[in-house]
Amino acid sequence: MEYALADTGVWYGIFDSRDSRYNEAQSKVEFFDLFTIVIPWPTVYETLRTRFVRNRTGLQLFEIFLKTHHIVYIDDDIYKNEALDLSIESSLRKRRPLSMVDCLLRLIIDDPNVKIDYLLTFNQPDFIDACRKNRVEIL
Repeated sequence: MEYALADTGVWYGIFDSRDSRYNEAQSKVEFFDLFTIVIPWPTVYETLRTRFVRNRTGLQLFEIFLKTHHIVYIDDDIYKNEALDLSIESSLRKRRPLSMVDCLLRLIIDDPNVKIDYLLTFNQPDFIDACRKNRVEIL
């Protein structure tokens, strides 16, 4: 089985018809049937923000998705301190602003103990180097 990691923006794009990337995101939906989906908890926290949970239709579709696909949830405990440090360091001193969640995703991609074959994102520049280094294809 191949494993795909999804950035938070993909969840918004697929399940929130008001999202600016909604139409573009629909082309990514088919990939979720092909792979085991790796979901780090912080991306779930970001997805279930106040605006999204008020979108009843989108939330119902997300719930159905979570119940009908093969999903592996990743505990962020081993990554969160380093993700915090990386986000601050990169954003303040390296002139490359990266959110803490994006740093966490990068750490997961770099982790040899976690199998990631694909990354679904609309934000390729924040991940291209980590994906190339680890032979993760961006979809």
